Amino acid sequence: MTSPFSLPAILNPPLTGREAVVDAMHRCVMGFDTDDTALFDSSFMPDGVFEVNGRAMKGLPEIHAIGLAIIFKLDTTHLVTNVRVHMRTGTSKSGAAEEENEASLTATVLSQHFDRGKGMEPDQRNLLSGTLYRGELIRDDVDGLWKFSHLQIKSTWVQGDYSVVGGDFSKQE
Repeated sequence: MTSPFSLPAILNPPLTGREAVVDAMHRCVMGFDTDDTALFDSSFMPDGVFEVNGRAMKGLPEIHAIGLAIIFKLDTTHLVTNVRVHMRTGTSKSGAAEEENEASLTATVLSQHFDRGKGMEPDQRNLLSGTLYRGELIRDDVDGLWKFSHLQIKSTWVQGDYSVVGGDFSKQE
């Protein structure tokens, strides 16, 4: 589903360098917050790994069936800060430097979770979490967007009711 609060995955003018890498993070969390599957998918390689507190989901079908099935049934807000990016270049067979096509990213994220439609009601159960994100990204040859090949999320603290997200996510089967 698209949302009036989502911009297209490919922006005009096109982003470059670190800004383009960071945009993968923004597409990911804005996809969470607006239930925009296409925007979320634009931030992941089709065979990417999405890991939350040690629970790994491999490939977009599994990520959709497990991770997004939980996140998209909630009202969420994800605030991303302290983003750092490390760009990597390779070398071609001739020894010439290649364009930067791999990157690592770290960030700190505050995430608020409410039951769908309950976020504006007083005294609702909710879960606030402070998390660290670590991502490995590659530039997709097809559309030129930076995408996660692996995104690891580690909660460092939570406050509230874990049942909002179906219990301790790291222990779900």
